[in-house]
Amino acid sequence: MWPTVGPLRTYTIVYIGAMVLHLVLALTYAQRNGLSRRAAWAISACYTFGMALGARVLYDVLHSRLDWRNYLDPAYLVSKGLWGGPLAYLLLAVTGVLLLARHRRAYLDLVVVTLPLPMILAKAACFVNGCCYGAESDLPWAMAFPEGAEAPAGIPRHPTQLYEITALAAALLVMQVVDRTRWAGWLLFWFVLIYGVGRPLTECFRAAEKLTVRFAGMTDSQIACLAGAMVSALVLLAVGLRRKPANEAAISPTPVPPAQPA
Repeated sequence: MWPTVGPLRTYTIVYIGAMVLHLVLALTYAQRNGLSRRAAWAISACYTFGMALGARVLYDVLHSRLDWRNYLDPAYLVSKGLWGGPLAYLLLAVTGVLLLARHRRAYLDLVVVTLPLPMILAKAACFVNGCCYGAESDLPWAMAFPEGAEAPAGIPRHPTQLYEITALAAALLVMQVVDRTRWAGWLLFWFVLIYGVGRPLTECFRAAEKLTVRFAGMTDSQIACLAGAMVSALVLLAVGLRRKPANEAAISPTPVPPAQPA
């Protein structure tokens, strides 16, 4: 792990790189699917805003220290304390698509299909920085962080950042498959379902001092993700049940009337 590159935090470099990657993916997907480049720029701007200022605001709300005057201070904006960047992005981008886009389902797919890879890169930033670190572990794949990382140095721990990257990679793989099937247009719910189950599982291996339990022994992230996963599962179930009778009717043979006597 490399917490710094010269005078710069590796976390900051990789985090900004994830924002650039999102823009590239959005423009590429829009061009390949005949969607508006202007919309791709707007959706990518939502990602940048959500992962930066949005994540800062959500963190302050959760810690009861929201003060709008702080956001006029550049030093405060780059200080530690981000939470829920992907949530802020989805709230902004999905709301914009629902209010402004004509082909909503196609643009909702654009919103979500561009999300896993930048999130993987952002989580890699957490890994090299040592934040979001896991509980102590003696498993063969446990990892210790060096001096300078946010995690206490030299103590083998669960690589929870890599666990979350695995969940994001699974979501990306499923969306790539689903995007070629009759479920195209519903990728948002597939992503929220898979990540909404995977992220809470990774939190089970996080260090206790990095968690804030809110309700029924669950953290804010677990509550938000599981709620989103349940809603997404219900939506996908409803869509599947609605489509099944139509598909059965389409493939059922047309009955042949009995022959009339000559």
